[in-house]
Amino acid sequence: MHLSKDFFIMTTFPDFHRSCFDITAYNKTFEKKNVIIHASAKDVSYAEHWGPLSVKSVIKGFEHYQCNNRLYSVDNDNYLIFNDGQYYSSHIYSKTETESFTINFSVNFLCEALQSFGNSLDDVYDRKNFEFIEKLYWHDNTTTPLLRKLYHASVTAKPDIHLITEIYYSLLEGLLTQQTIIKNEIKKVKAVRWSTQVELYKRLNYAKDFIHSCYMNEISLDDLASVACMNNAYFLREFKKYFGLSPHQYIIQHRLNMAKKLMQTTSLSITEICFEVGYSDTTSFGKLFKKYFLSTPAVFRLDTRKKSFFAC
Repeated sequence: MHLSKDFFIMTTFPDFHRSCFDITAYNKTFEKKNVIIHASAKDVSYAEHWGPLSVKSVIKGFEHYQCNNRLYSVDNDNYLIFNDGQYYSSHIYSKTETESFTINFSVNFLCEALQSFGNSLDDVYDRKNFEFIEKLYWHDNTTTPLLRKLYHASVTAKPDIHLITEIYYSLLEGLLTQQTIIKNEIKKVKAVRWSTQVELYKRLNYAKDFIHSCYMNEISLDDLASVACMNNAYFLREFKKYFGLSPHQYIIQHRLNMAKKLMQTTSLSITEICFEVGYSDTTSFGKLFKKYFLSTPAVFRLDTRKKSFFAC
């Protein structure tokens, strides 16, 4: 859907495998226009390709991305930021449809917006070499309402280009403001030089996001250290120092938190949830769950349902 010379909305996923598909022309659209991709699919995949600055989100389902040896799983709890010029592959493979919603910023729009924000950006990063921290971000009360507002503005029969333009500026400004919070998180990394703090922060989050995206699978220390591009001993020490848990403890905690969420939001049986979060023995899973949450899975689910019932 052509909105203007600066905006374009795609409501279907492109077919890269079509014989007449022109990837160069396709990329130029993203270079010149702000493109919203709002499409649904059960099975679609793309090999490594170039992309502009983008915010990857889903309304429902899961969409998976790979960038170098980094893996990201985007669901309705989070969103992913990739910088302009990044190369990555992506895929959706599910029994039910995933509704994908990606916001892409053209280079011209990005440059103009950065200039309009004055000196405020200089307090966050070097303007000449500015990049967003590429990682999974949890939905919050700042960015998410703007994504939701942009979603509703773009799905109407006759989208208002002026409204969408305003939201685009607000969203980018919100994302930039968010980087000030990230800057404070980076300062918690124990290192002398700022550049070392930034690099360590990125690498530790590569590993954390790998856990969040692949927690249901067997994950070794070798896997995580490789994703973080560190040797095992150094990675283990720095991960525990920053997150307060060893990688193994972090995986257990995340698996159990996901089990809690599944108990609260699905009708899957306890056994199915046990397998879903990466455990093969229901007895061990039950003991571990009780150790962490002081309640058996069955009692927790019953209490949760009671609370939901009376809250209605």
